[in-house]
Amino acid sequence: MPNTLTNLKDIRVAQTALPAFTDELLPFGAFSTNFSPDAAEKGDTVRVPLVGAPSKSGEFAGDYTANSDSAVASVPVTLNRHFFKTVHVTARELAETAFGVLEPLAEAAARQLALDVLLDVFSVVTAANYGAPAVPAIGPTAFDYKRVLSVREACGAAKMPSDRRALILDAGYYTNLLADDVVAKAFNISLSGPAVEHSRIKRLAGFELYETGVIAPSHAEKLVGFAVHPSAIAVAVRYLVPAARYDEAGAVTDPATGLTFGYLRFSDTKSNKIYVTVECLYGFTVGRADGLKRLVKP
Repeated sequence: MPNTLTNLKDIRVAQTALPAFTDELLPFGAFSTNFSPDAAEKGDTVRVPLVGAPSKSGEFAGDYTANSDSAVASVPVTLNRHFFKTVHVTARELAETAFGVLEPLAEAAARQLALDVLLDVFSVVTAANYGAPAVPAIGPTAFDYKRVLSVREACGAAKMPSDRRALILDAGYYTNLLADDVVAKAFNISLSGPAVEHSRIKRLAGFELYETGVIAPSHAEKLVGFAVHPSAIAVAVRYLVPAARYDEAGAVTDPATGLTFGYLRFSDTKSNKIYVTVECLYGFTVGRADGLKRLVKP
């Protein structure tokens, strides 16, 4: 795991927290992203490429450079969000506990941080930004394979590129899909199949599927999910270098994606407590309006 930590115990704690952080942010795979452990300051700007559909091919007329434009844009994303979560133990607890007490605390903190960041990014999914829902308002028990096909049809009508489409669903809607006969049979279900053992639907009707539980039941626009192409939302993440001195501080990075959070450890001699903070410097912006179709409940 690439990182800038030096203390072996801190590296172990960070290694435990990293999978929790990246797992909860799996839906970021449906967006256009620019992730890096490079240092940045709050307010800095990062450019994120949005890739849409290429222009049409044509008859050769003596010049291979003709008609070479694609719907590619690079949008600026301001790193204006800085979320953090801190946990602590007493020095005595750390010394007397037989197992690594900081590891599960840091893991829970990283998971909660990721969930809060994800919910914040979802805040751009509004009618003002992306228009009418893909299909009429629908409850979770009515959301089945046929409705997924209706969502697919709506995406096609909006000329959303067919490659790299994803479907991000609230847990209740995702769960109902697991019980759908068409979906179940597609897995040739056995007791060790992914749909049974891990409750995972990898792809369906041309969509990558992601389950999320962060959308509030009281959502102002009754959002329950959305179909999305990466061109619809741009997200950037960087490492915020701390200004103060800490016992240990550094970037913790997923080598596969570049997704990064900051790690800080410090102590308070008055209370005899040891603190660990995980933090995320990020920003996001709306991309192409035709790259996302919302799903809402009645």
